[in-house]
Amino acid sequence: MVLTITFVKTGTNAEGALTGELKLLDGGNVIRQSIAFSGGNSFNPLDDGQYKLHLDIRGDASTNKVRNDGTLEPFYGIQKVGTSVQAPNGKIFDMQVEWGSIRARLNPTGGAPDKGEYIHGKTRVRDYTHGCICDRTEAILAYLWDLKNPPATIDVSVSGGKAFDLEALVRKNLGEPLKGA
Repeated sequence: MVLTITFVKTGTNAEGALTGELKLLDGGNVIRQSIAFSGGNSFNPLDDGQYKLHLDIRGDASTNKVRNDGTLEPFYGIQKVGTSVQAPNGKIFDMQVEWGSIRARLNPTGGAPDKGEYIHGKTRVRDYTHGCICDRTEAILAYLWDLKNPPATIDVSVSGGKAFDLEALVRKNLGEPLKGA
């Protein structure tokens, strides 16, 4: 079994996110696939490039660590995400709103910068991310989590972004012109 994942950007949604097909392949055979999105709502989509998922680093929901501001701390493998995670200040957060029930870190390869992006689900209604790939079905992640003998890593290829003008898609915070200028 030689598993790989591809995300090919093919369109946009109402939030300005890039959409496309997310596929889990074993050789040339499609095992699971879904429509996913990345970026939008003024956030850049995931860069085209090569990434690795580390299935040898696994964490259940008890490994969730949340900061006082409600952000989930990084996890460099595949991780279940909880609905009731307590921050150091005592506040409880439902982390599945932004992350869904499972996430897997997209570790860049070839010296590309690590921006902390993941493949994840989401229960929040709006269809945008802060640069990650969102697969609301979580079909691929659930399959990978349930593998009896998962490979240590899986290669992920992201492509198609060059077909889109990000300057037109990503809304900018522009200043107002001064009167009389």
